[in-house]
Amino acid sequence: MLTSCYDNQETSMTNSTPVKSDLFTRAVAAVAIGGPILLVLFSGTLPQGSRGQLIVDGHMFIVTALATALILRAVYALGFSHARKRLALSQNLPLTA
Repeated sequence: MLTSCYDNQETSMTNSTPVKSDLFTRAVAAVAIGGPILLVLFSGTLPQGSRGQLIVDGHMFIVTALATALILRAVYALGFSHARKRLALSQNLPLTA
């Protein structure tokens, strides 16, 4: 009887991303992949003249939305409270509103 070298090995199925970011990562991926697809499908129903303009404007909107989401995610990761404390200390404002 021949045995394989893989018989006694277990596969580690751990995620490399934390659970908190799973929803954000999936949402960004869905917009990045699905946005252009939907844009081309919707523009297929338009006349030839306005079709190209819709695709260009739509792609600019998608890129802007993705960039904004990534910037907000980075700011969130750095911590709004830390930024707020630094801003309040630099302007001599109270920390409570």
